[in-house]
Amino acid sequence: MPDLVNVWMVAGVLLHLAGQLARGRAWHTVVRAAHGADVTVRRRDVLRAWVAGAGVTGIVSARGGDVVRVLMLRRRVEATTCATLAGTLAAEAVAEAACGTLVVGWAAGAGLMPAAGGSGLLAALGAVAAMVAIAWACTRRWERLRRVRDEAWQGLTALRRPSFYVRRVLPWELLGRTVRLGSLTCFLIAFGLPVSPAAVALVMAAQAGGRLVPFGPAGTGVSLAILAVTFGTVTGEAVSVEQLAAFVVGTSAILTVVGLALSAALVLQAMPVSALRRALAARHADAAPVTPVAPLTP
Repeated sequence: MPDLVNVWMVAGVLLHLAGQLARGRAWHTVVRAAHGADVTVRRRDVLRAWVAGAGVTGIVSARGGDVVRVLMLRRRVEATTCATLAGTLAAEAVAEAACGTLVVGWAAGAGLMPAAGGSGLLAALGAVAAMVAIAWACTRRWERLRRVRDEAWQGLTALRRPSFYVRRVLPWELLGRTVRLGSLTCFLIAFGLPVSPAAVALVMAAQAGGRLVPFGPAGTGVSLAILAVTFGTVTGEAVSVEQLAAFVVGTSAILTVVGLALSAALVLQAMPVSALRRALAARHADAAPVTPVAPLTP
């Protein structure tokens, strides 16, 4: 386990955060496209919501992070709904999924991820198709659900304009993916593991395979299992499972701690001052000692 104060470790964390900001810029473009010029969507509000959600993702899942993003941005953009913002997240995720599929496809095509790459992606796509079919059937019966469906469809505006999506959204996703490759390279160096383009791409593919598992810590175990089987073959060097475990668990723990700290700071900053004052006042009242009242003498 390397020292926490390590220049390569710090560089990896900073590049990871830069990659999150790039994806946040992509989401900002999608949100603006869904609301038009009449609705003000500030870039800093979108980026704060995105980074805050990323911090929660390491503990729960990507969907838990999306809930934080929707709730935070909904407070800042009054002329929107949670369903519309959920639609924008789905539109942004298409480009991220496309980039991840290319990486996992490379690993599966090279025979490195036969199970996690192929069957996992097919299972995920099948689950998404089933959920869409069920949701569409439900919206045909209930008026309220039809309204939610229409709001979510509004969030997909950017995705329904392919040329706009390719020119304005996809470049930010590709930048985020490229910066993430740099982050993984720094972490591999920090943990003393062999570094090569194929090794870095394999680590990214293993992480993508781990994200197919809905619970964050369990996904870390899946990524470790993939690397334990394939990393030595790709690098041509003997790497123990203990070294790979230190890399996978250590990197995940560091990014989770940093992400949670940023998420907590951003959520507290987004809370209204009045709400903070009420919470502090209630805590002070609970902590204040109760002065006993002397009994009345006759």
